[in-house]
Amino acid sequence: MEKSGFFNSNNGDRVYNANDFAEYFGDLVSNGIFYKNADNLQVIAANDMNITVQSGSAWINGYHYSNSMPMNLPISTANGINPRIDRVVLRWDNVARSINLAVKDGVPSSNPTPPDLTRNTDTWELALANVFVNRSVMSIDSASISDLRLNSDLCD
Repeated sequence: MEKSGFFNSNNGDRVYNANDFAEYFGDLVSNGIFYKNADNLQVIAANDMNITVQSGSAWINGYHYSNSMPMNLPISTANGINPRIDRVVLRWDNVARSINLAVKDGVPSSNPTPPDLTRNTDTWELALANVFVNRSVMSIDSASISDLRLNSDLCD
């Protein structure tokens, strides 16, 4: 099927929606973080069991995300017996029609692994960072955070 656009409507003969624009922009801009500066959507330690995601912007499946202020996110209470690895993601939700930051809790284990990314027609996640949550910790430090923004397998 041939498709073209975007032309002005003449008596309602041209109607476009967000999917049309996302498809167009998706052909021009690939998924990922924009690197205007080195701290764009960088995850850093905040205080106690909190992290901060720096301001920045990204594209997911033709949709734009922008956050103009650093955003604090809580990390769940540490397990008393085993460590875990949480994953900080930027999540495109086609059903909710939004893109938001989120922390996916890992499973405590003697050999922890981060949670998998969800990537399907309704949800697409970009991994920004892994956070190692050692057993019984009361705060997150910068050494516990692994930056994943340049990993094309996880942040694309």
